[in-house]
Amino acid sequence: MPQQLGESGFAVIDIGSNSVRMVIYDVSTLYPTQTFNEKVYCALGRDLGRTGKLNPDGILSALKAIQGYQLITDSQKAGRVCVVATAAVRDALDGENFIKQVKKLTDLDIRVLSGDEEATYAAEGVLALDPKAKGVVADFGGGSLELALIENGVVGSTISLPLGAFRIQSMERENQDQKITDLLLTHQDSFGAKPALYGIGGSWRALAQAQMQDIGSNHDIQGYAIPASMLIEFCRKIEDMSVEEIKVQYKLEGQRANLAPVASKVLRIVLQVLGPRIFVTSTAGVRDGLVHEYLSSHLSSEPKKA
Repeated sequence: MPQQLGESGFAVIDIGSNSVRMVIYDVSTLYPTQTFNEKVYCALGRDLGRTGKLNPDGILSALKAIQGYQLITDSQKAGRVCVVATAAVRDALDGENFIKQVKKLTDLDIRVLSGDEEATYAAEGVLALDPKAKGVVADFGGGSLELALIENGVVGSTISLPLGAFRIQSMERENQDQKITDLLLTHQDSFGAKPALYGIGGSWRALAQAQMQDIGSNHDIQGYAIPASMLIEFCRKIEDMSVEEIKVQYKLEGQRANLAPVASKVLRIVLQVLGPRIFVTSTAGVRDGLVHEYLSSHLSSEPKKA
């Protein structure tokens, strides 16, 4: 259990298509530190491409996780609790009903991020960890793929695409490559030919760690850079493996292993269509962008010292 932070505690509960995560930050200093970081796999967006609705089992898991997180934030007397939801809740026909269920059980208000907001916060999270980052931030989740340009510490154009892992899995296998390629090609002029692609999301981080295992590297996952051509070949290898083979060879947990082939496919095509020179793994996420925004607004509102 983290130490009691009181007003210096800033908690973010991120309700994603694949997992529900809570991170608590100590924001008493200029550089926030994480004191708690936990996620629960719920697969809320698993059925979205097939039914247009949230996964019923995932709803139960998510509600239980959020109630548990609330107990922790209450015990820590966190000064601020920010609850956000992304693609699954945003796009689901029953998303509004889920929001009402959470409100009834916990009295927590959920802020549903738009696709552009999701892309922007993800990019700001990358910049918070690497202010010199330049290129395209790609946030791959269960329900969507967000792209954002970053240069000179500023977030530029953003887009949210329906290319999340669960959506791709719901497509006919023989049509997947073409559909992903066609959609990315419509945005190639805006996001193509940049120096680096900064990858966000647990599925892509897991792939980067698996690639590190293949080459015997022990590099820190944050900032780990892989030549695009090398990563494309590695993705092809993963696509050709069975889930069981992936579990055995790379020791990936169940959900990560299940999503690895489709995550590899999307990453390969993104690299092929957008054409960056390198892929850089980032441990950032929407949550880091949110805490960065909070700190920026909090500091700017404080009276200036003489």
